[in-house]
Amino acid sequence: MSGHGEEISVLHVDDDPDLGDLVAVHLKRTHGNLSVCTERSAAAGLERLSEHTFDCVVSDHDMPGMGGLEFLKVVREEYEELPFILFTGKGNEEIASDAISAGVTEYLQKGMGTDQYAVLANRIERAVEERRAKTALEESERMLSTLISNLPGMVYRARNEPDWPMEFVSDGAAELVGYSSEALERGDISWGALIKDSETERLWETVQTCIAAGEPFEVSYQIETADGETRWMWERGRVVDTDDNGVEILEGFITDVTAREERERELADQRAFTENLIDSVDDMFYVVGTDGSLVRWNDTVQSATGYTNEKLASMGIDDLIVDSDHEKLWRIFNETLETGYGTIEAGIETADGERLQYEFRGTLIEDERGDLFGIAGIGRDITERKRRERELREYRTLVENVGDPMYVLDRDGTVEMVNEAMAAHLGYDRSEIVGSEPARFMPDADVEKATELIHDLLDDERTWASYEMRTISADGTVRINEDRIAPLFDEDGNFDGSVGVMRETTERKQRKRELERYETIIEAVGDPVYTLDEEGVFTYVNEAIERLTGFEPDALIGEHISTIMAGEDIDRGSDLIRTMLSDPTRQNVTFETDIVDQDGDHTPIEIHIALLPAVDGEFNGTAGVIRDISDRKDRERQLAEFASVVSHDLRNPLNVVKGRISVARTSGDVSHLEAAESAADRMDELINDLLTLARQGDRVGETTMVDLAALAGQAWADVETGEATLEKHGTATVEADAARLRAVFENLFRNSVEHGSASDQPQPDDAVERECRAATSTPITVSVGTMDTGFYVADDGAGIPPEERDDVFERGYTTSDTGTGFGLAIVGEVAQAHGWSVSVTESDGGGARFEFTTSSER
Repeated sequence: MSGHGEEISVLHVDDDPDLGDLVAVHLKRTHGNLSVCTERSAAAGLERLSEHTFDCVVSDHDMPGMGGLEFLKVVREEYEELPFILFTGKGNEEIASDAISAGVTEYLQKGMGTDQYAVLANRIERAVEERRAKTALEESERMLSTLISNLPGMVYRARNEPDWPMEFVSDGAAELVGYSSEALERGDISWGALIKDSETERLWETVQTCIAAGEPFEVSYQIETADGETRWMWERGRVVDTDDNGVEILEGFITDVTAREERERELADQRAFTENLIDSVDDMFYVVGTDGSLVRWNDTVQSATGYTNEKLASMGIDDLIVDSDHEKLWRIFNETLETGYGTIEAGIETADGERLQYEFRGTLIEDERGDLFGIAGIGRDITERKRRERELREYRTLVENVGDPMYVLDRDGTVEMVNEAMAAHLGYDRSEIVGSEPARFMPDADVEKATELIHDLLDDERTWASYEMRTISADGTVRINEDRIAPLFDEDGNFDGSVGVMRETTERKQRKRELERYETIIEAVGDPVYTLDEEGVFTYVNEAIERLTGFEPDALIGEHISTIMAGEDIDRGSDLIRTMLSDPTRQNVTFETDIVDQDGDHTPIEIHIALLPAVDGEFNGTAGVIRDISDRKDRERQLAEFASVVSHDLRNPLNVVKGRISVARTSGDVSHLEAAESAADRMDELINDLLTLARQGDRVGETTMVDLAALAGQAWADVETGEATLEKHGTATVEADAARLRAVFENLFRNSVEHGSASDQPQPDDAVERECRAATSTPITVSVGTMDTGFYVADDGAGIPPEERDDVFERGYTTSDTGTGFGLAIVGEVAQAHGWSVSVTESDGGGARFEFTTSSER
């Protein structure tokens, strides 16, 4: 073999690196068209096959891991047709048999010397060429089959006899005539039976004449399909063989050309229609010969020029065109003959001497043989257009002398024209602006806004609209403008671009935006803000005033300050204003007062007052900010109450501690120290409760769904309950801060145990009587259960008298000499922090029952 054919890519797998490299060298040297890639294992070879395409695989037999035969079997599963040559030094009939069974392409035993590599190269080339030839044949057959199956008709093989008996018919027959290929091949229906009787004799004679001349035949004729429809067929065929009886065998192709026949008839109709249409159009239609003579014209030429058809037949185009345009006429005429197309504006002179301006557009035409025939074209009266162009020039002069920037965009949005004022506004030469996109001179967002506005104008009846936009000049300066835009339309009413006139509003807009910023700041303050004139009448109030007074801002404008403030407070404010007017160093004042809402209710407030800028040195009114200090006043009141309770409740046990310690010192009786320790414990308990109130306040932490029964059980375990028992009724969950709800249960359990039993009553001094009372007391039972709208905690102890139930949640309230008075206050604050309500009533056992309402329905 020559070794100079198409390159062959070979994958060589051999675990001996020296032998692998040697084989690659000899194969490339022996046959230059071989490209060899060497791998050291079958696994590496399989990976290489997955990454690259190879024309042939050459593999050793004995290799570690996966051997050559196993490698072959894996390759055959994935690459069935890939040539595979087993090149091994260990050969025998059994290996050869196994290799052939596994689908090996060639089996070659390694030998001595270098001749073996030439043999190997030949085997590789032969295997690859056979595969390529097979692939090419299969591809050719596939393409032929695809071609036949996709032909818009049928391929046939028939005998040259009157009924045209078919020996082979492709699958297209059924779609073509409604009969299957098999029916035509069996003779169930003959092709000749489908041909219209009026066509049979002509068809036979035409075909036989062509056969006798040794030429292919080409015929068109009508048939009747299986469903009775008449269709036109086009057939081309030729003689390909002769049978033993001397009958010619024909092969050919038949397709449906009904649509083509119908189009030809339609074309004939269209020609007639075109002739009528040409005569009816308002524009001149003409055909001019290569010598300039008029060959064809429509009725418009006659009516527009006033010449009769007889006169036009004797005229050339230069007889219609005015003398002053002859030079231009013949120059464009010759250019059209050379380039195929031409346009000219020229004057024509009518039969009565009137001059009109026309635009002529001509196209080169050829006759049926393809020879140059002349020029066909349209002539349009542009007399009116020329008049408008003159007007346009006049308008352009006006535009150039107007001080406002103006521009015109074409239908694609490109700058088509700007006046000198626009060029000065942008800081560019006009030539730099024209042809540019608007985005070069303005932000994309403003371009999109203008585009949307033009679309809106096209959809409604408005002729113009304005919008705010920014321009960016050559030096980077950004200006704010009002742009008044309008769409443009062509003669046919189609959108043809847009025009705009701008007026710079930068300073005005800046002032407006500055005002808006201040207004936004005022509204965002959250507190009511107002201005009063020199008479104390509202000139401005923000929205926040309504939340505090119930008055809408508009309702207060024009009203006196006394509408929401008492007279004595107004006097106080007036005195402070006079102080500011007399002392230039004081810029503002603050005082506390009450504000009166729409219902007459008073709310404590703090007002910050400042003077408005004076006008001509005269007092112009005040501006003020009102702050609701109700919460602060409540906190101050609570703090005072809290301090009072603390000072009172801590002072008593502190006095006990000091007194007992003093007695113990003077008398030496240490039994007094036990009483002092008890008083110190009470102080510790009191301080813990105070810290709980101070730290928890009225806030809750993260809430989760809490199991009431389980949480109550945990709280019960953390309280010294003695012989008391806990009962749970019902199961439910509630969304709560688990730690704070647990504190509720602990305080209620401690309250029941400590205050609900007889042991809570004042103890007699006699020890025997105390023991008797303890022996006869009954252990208390505490129950936790659910209601439709929440849950409850109840006991069967002594209960709380009705007249005291409204006071039990007050800080410092207690009926015990040892209680702190803060346990139930903690319960009330935790409930309030969760948004619940809590109330006290009598339990079924006569004790206290605390009910927590957590929702309107369960």
